[in-house]
Parts: sequence; structure tokens; C-alpha cells
Amino acid sequence: MITGFPSPAQGYEDKKVDLNSYFIKHPAATVFMRIDSSRYVSMGIYDGDLLVIDRARQIGQNSFVVYEEDGAFKIGRVFNIKGEAVITGAITHVIHTVKDV
Repeated sequence: MITGFPSPAQGYEDKKVDLNSYFIKHPAATVFMRIDSSRYVSMGIYDGDLLVIDRARQIGQNSFVVYEEDGAFKIGRVFNIKGEAVITGAITHVIHTVKDV
């Protein structure tokens, strides 16, 4: 005899979350970059965040990218990049760790 209500998790026991399939569309062209600066807070990127960068993704004028300029890596939208910058890839995700205060 079974009594009570079934578990709301019933039927989901075997389903696993695969973060690789969620975050990475082009495995051979995906790199990660850890942010070591608080200069991008206005963009929602904080010191210690991890960027997922897809070097194979098509880049448009509004793409959020990592680019190299004057020997340093920077972050920005394509339409804001000036000069002799070299775009290294499109930022697809920002992984933020919640810190205790």
C-alpha cells in the first residue's frame, strides 16, 4: 500500500546537469579567463569572475568580446573598440562566485 503524495523530484533522479554542454558550444575553440580587476563592475563583471570565451563564435557589432590592445587584454563591445585592437573571442558567459560578506 502506498500512501501520501509522490515526490516532486520523482522522474528527475537520473538527470544530471552537464555544465560543459551548457557553457561550451565549440570545445576546441573555448578558453577561460579569470578577471583580476574591479574595472568592469559597470558591465556586471567582478574581480574573481570567470569568463567563458568562444573563439569560434561569429562576432557582430554588439558582441561582448575580449580583445588585445597595446599588449593587454581588455573587455568591451565591438562598436566601442578603437585603433589597432585584435579581437580574441566572444564572451558567452560570466561565472560569478557569490562571496560571503
